[in-house]
Amino acid sequence: MYKLTNDAEVVLSTETGTFIPRGHRLWEEYEAWLAAGNTISLPEETRTLADIKAELTAEATALRWEKETGGIELNGVLVGTTLDDQNRISGVLSAIALGGLVEVDFKAQNGWVKLTASEIQGIAQHISAHVQGGFTAERAHHEAIERLVSAEELSTYDVTQGWPN
Repeated sequence: MYKLTNDAEVVLSTETGTFIPRGHRLWEEYEAWLAAGNTISLPEETRTLADIKAELTAEATALRWEKETGGIELNGVLVGTTLDDQNRISGVLSAIALGGLVEVDFKAQNGWVKLTASEIQGIAQHISAHVQGGFTAERAHHEAIERLVSAEELSTYDVTQGWPN
């Protein structure tokens, strides 16, 4: 069985996965197959290995963003980790560094809590570790995807694995 490709001078043998250009010794086999009354499948969008790799790396990046901004739980307190949340924590840390701020009312995702300056600093460290863990996992995925060399390897690669909690 054969499929047309986006190039009228090349067909794809679906049995072997081989691309057969006009003039190749297998082209005659293809023409005999057609002459026997067989019909050829229409071309599908042909994706290159580079296209598939780009899609997988984009998927890994999207997963990192989702995990980065999905929040974390610290001692029963659900802490937001969106960029706005991270900026607010940084603002509180700056106020602490300027002095005078001993504790703050903190609106967690699951309600209000009163936190000391050292608790806020601990939250900031956990958020930083959470964000960095996501970037480390994303980089590992990007590098692993780049090392893959076949469509089969790319089709079985699972970007959902290897992410920190």
